[in-house]
Amino acid sequence: MDLNNIPQAVIDTTTKVFESMVFMKVQGGTVDGEIGIKEKHLTAMVGFAGSYVGLAAIHCSERFSREIGASMLMMDADKLTAEDVRDALGEIANMIAGHFKARLAETLKTQEQVFEQSVPSVISGDDYQTFAVTDAPRHCVEFNCDKGNFYVEMALKKG
Repeated sequence: MDLNNIPQAVIDTTTKVFESMVFMKVQGGTVDGEIGIKEKHLTAMVGFAGSYVGLAAIHCSERFSREIGASMLMMDADKLTAEDVRDALGEIANMIAGHFKARLAETLKTQEQVFEQSVPSVISGDDYQTFAVTDAPRHCVEFNCDKGNFYVEMALKKG
């Protein structure tokens, strides 16, 4: 991972997580655009603290979050509880952050922990925005697949 190309690392790690854990082939598209979800949506976030600080977040419609949960849990989307959906989306955020952390450590050629991850938090609503508490540079990548689109946001800076 080139530290100057965080969006490509987001694309690589998100694609890997979705293919291996959600069983969906996704493709990264627009980089550093705005999150354009007009309907009720969910955001799962994982914070970073340590040598690097920031956050990783996934933003998607409520409908698409059900598709993610159903595919991960191999269940019918209509049979999932709201808690199932939140847990699945939180775990995806956690896995994206974990894969990103491993790539960062590899890039820095270190075996030390580059950051600790928080427990995932999930929020939902019709009209909200998320902001990282830190002034870390923010990168947002839009992803598409046959079931819909979603956004992965990454904010990262040296701690």
